Amino acid sequence: MSNQGGKKGFISAWGIFLGLVVGTLIGAVFNHLIINYPSLAPKISWINDNICWPMGNAFLQALFMIVVPLVFSSLLVGVANLGGGKGIGRLGGRLFLFYACTTILATGTGQLLVNTLKPGKSLDQATMLKAAEENKNKLSSLKAQSSMVEGSIWPGIVTKIIPRNIIDQFGKTNMLSVIFVSLIFGLALLYLPKNSSKTTFIQFMSALSDASVLIIGWIMKIAPFAVAGLMIAIISTLGVGLIQKMFFYIGVLMAGMLIHFCVYTLILKFVVRFPIKRFFKEMVPVFYTAFGTSSSSATMPVTMNTLETRLGAPRSIVNFSVPLGTVVNMDGTALFEVVATIFLAQFFGVEMTLGSHFFLLAIVFITSIGVASVPGGSLPILMSAIVVLGIPPEGMGVIIGVDRLMDMCRTVVNVTGDSVAALFLSKTQKTHASEKSHTVSD
Repeated sequence: MSNQGGKKGFISAWGIFLGLVVGTLIGAVFNHLIINYPSLAPKISWINDNICWPMGNAFLQALFMIVVPLVFSSLLVGVANLGGGKGIGRLGGRLFLFYACTTILATGTGQLLVNTLKPGKSLDQATMLKAAEENKNKLSSLKAQSSMVEGSIWPGIVTKIIPRNIIDQFGKTNMLSVIFVSLIFGLALLYLPKNSSKTTFIQFMSALSDASVLIIGWIMKIAPFAVAGLMIAIISTLGVGLIQKMFFYIGVLMAGMLIHFCVYTLILKFVVRFPIKRFFKEMVPVFYTAFGTSSSSATMPVTMNTLETRLGAPRSIVNFSVPLGTVVNMDGTALFEVVATIFLAQFFGVEMTLGSHFFLLAIVFITSIGVASVPGGSLPILMSAIVVLGIPPEGMGVIIGVDRLMDMCRTVVNVTGDSVAALFLSKTQKTHASEKSHTVSD
């Protein structure tokens, strides 16, 4: 990552793109060999298990490693520098209003498309049974995880947000707790009398934030190779036959995400009044990272740095809005959950009444807050929703079979929403891009 418009940043973006392309091509070749030459499958599996996955996971783990110190320090300093409790309240109110409106639009779009096109009617029974058998171990794991979803909404959400042991929850990367503690400490600093101790602490946290961003720059040097490894492992193990059978479902999801992308574009053009061409040009590294990692958390450091150094968003706004958005703003995930649930209801012939549709919207809206922003993090919530609505859980087999590909796409939508929200907040708060910002050299 680099300064806005910097040549090294351009090379880095193209490096990630080349990693995606090369990894996809090699993965497609491996997939072809596995299908047509089964004797080669063990060798390809060895390459994936011992080279591709470790390379990709090392990159992901490194990004996850830096997320907690980056979010804690950046959000704390951001709150401490925003000027006052009332100002933060107004800022937070506008941000959550933005999130609520875009999430409602996303779920509404998903419902409209899936109910109009009815992709669930196109799936055959044999494909469903085969997918359930192939993914039976994952289904069992999801059933166990989904049983805890209902209790985690209420009153479990209280203990998920307010930690008994800060260090324990930080170690578990519980982002709801990290954000809550950051906000509390930042607000406390606002009300402390100005003295040398307070100034020193804020300077220390600011230095920690700067150091975290610098480390991200180092980590991003291996991004092209790591993304290539992830794509090889993912594409080589994709069930091409299942993708073909699920093409209508995939098409409906992609159409919904494309429509929601257009919503973001309209917000940028008519509300934020930000140059559309510049936004999409500078966001390229974020899009590539989100697509390759399928994780909003792993992409968050890149998103924050891109907004500040390339798009001119003030540091205080970026530090405040992006960590919150990564946890509570999941438009792509919400759209996916609605489409997938109704798709399965259509296949099994489960009647979705008007009340069922409203219940689905409510559970998706509530549970999208705090969804683990890691690959497949929304699947336990989806499993819980379909069980409550009386849809056979075995149907999740076909969803799991193509989910990684869909996860990559919805992660791009999620991080785009976070970025547009930050620019929206910058516009409404009448802040200035000339505010001091930090950069990272590639």
